[in-house]
Amino acid sequence: MMTAQNLQTGVALTELLQGLVDSEQLAACRGVQVSSLAQDNRQVHDGGLFIAAQGFNTHGLIYAVDAVAKGAAAIVWDGDCDRRDEILDQVSNKVLCIQVENLKDNIGEIASRFYGEPSRRLHVIGITGTDGKTSIAHTIAQALDSHDVHCGVLGTLGNGFINDLHPTGLTTADALEVQRTLAEIAQAGSHHVVMEVSSHGLDQGRVNAVAFDTAVFSNLAQDHMDYHATRDDYADAKRKLFTMPGLKAAVINLDDAFGRELAADCRGRMAVWGYSANPDAADLSSHVDFLVRAKSVSASAEGLDIAVQSPKGVGHIRVGLLGQFNVSNILAALSALLVSGMEFETAVERLHHIQPVFGRMQRVLTNRDDVASVIIDYAHTPQALAAACRSVREHFDGAFWCVFGCGGDRDKSKRPLMAQAAEQYADHVIVTSDNPRHENPQTIIKQIVAGFKQPEKHYTEPDRKAAIAYALQQAGPDDVILIAGKGHESSQIVGDVHIAFNDYRVAQELIEAMP
Repeated sequence: MMTAQNLQTGVALTELLQGLVDSEQLAACRGVQVSSLAQDNRQVHDGGLFIAAQGFNTHGLIYAVDAVAKGAAAIVWDGDCDRRDEILDQVSNKVLCIQVENLKDNIGEIASRFYGEPSRRLHVIGITGTDGKTSIAHTIAQALDSHDVHCGVLGTLGNGFINDLHPTGLTTADALEVQRTLAEIAQAGSHHVVMEVSSHGLDQGRVNAVAFDTAVFSNLAQDHMDYHATRDDYADAKRKLFTMPGLKAAVINLDDAFGRELAADCRGRMAVWGYSANPDAADLSSHVDFLVRAKSVSASAEGLDIAVQSPKGVGHIRVGLLGQFNVSNILAALSALLVSGMEFETAVERLHHIQPVFGRMQRVLTNRDDVASVIIDYAHTPQALAAACRSVREHFDGAFWCVFGCGGDRDKSKRPLMAQAAEQYADHVIVTSDNPRHENPQTIIKQIVAGFKQPEKHYTEPDRKAAIAYALQQAGPDDVILIAGKGHESSQIVGDVHIAFNDYRVAQELIEAMP
């Protein structure tokens, strides 16, 4: 197989399509070399292969003429679209056009072959679940990272190395980007890569042909009901990660009902590691081959002290992280580290030094001690918001203010549930805008407020900066403010426009400007 290093010489099209087309079509490919891959006609280069598959809204074939004009050496396609035959007649006399059955599901395999099957040269840890993917991924990556060999990461905060991430805007990028990034990571000499795997990515085949070694499951809660028809469909998408060929181990949250079901499905097919933040979870050992659990947990404003029991050792993990849910995240990370072959004592020592992930239960640092403590978190599902609110209650004693909104053009059914989660724990709730996209912010707010039992007790402010400012002005120095929903995001999406906005920096600037 070609490696990423020598792709400029081209890869034989027969090598990319072997076993995916019949012998007659394969024979037609002989002598054709491709130097790049593209699903987007705007990214086609001279000598490239244009992959024309059905997208979410349009079919790639309608851009085939432009792809040929940009220098495509060949086109692979499948499916149907308006003017299909006309388009193929127009381009097939200029470049080779090959129909590949189930092309969408095979893009990952084509890309993997093009880049020399990079995931087979790495220890790949995939993480799926509704909440916690980013925190678990970055915790594992920080622990695996060393000064001479960095750990690769693909996920919500970007792709690349833990110390040098490049945002993609997606939790799981498309199959071409996934394989290209894996090739770069492998070529740089890395041994490990940690990948967040979304339900969209699994459902759309973006990680097909990735050779996962370990799969981690965090939890299953309500989210993405605008995409998945039912909760069962959502669960089935997550389940796909645990049916990947060659998977050696599963790390599963046994405090989650679907997690216990998933563990039962995996038994006998791979090594199953379960983890639990419940000190009374010893009876869960019958569900798995190996159990990692918290024997006790204590929380303070400085962080967490977790007494851990595992098949590889017993000890204490002290971390400067906030939130009971971070106990689960730490246990998931510890389990994955032990699966990777790290010694228990080494794993515990490295976890002591874990830094909070940007925008995940992160305290806003300022020089002021006369204003409320401010916490930024990405919580954007009812379960995640409830967990973040519980965590604030565990770590802080003052009055609790919660600022949040809900994204537009996304699952509307969770909006009143978010209100219920905030009202259950916070003393004061301020409902504002998140990323309204193409919806009216006031309409979104109205749907959120419908979930309150006592709507008259809570405050609404569509302007997110003004909402944060209001909380800072009203809260006392011993109080705590949770700003939830956007976390690490650097912009607010209004219509199709991305307006610069980061909760952490906005809060920091407002605090510094206070008299």
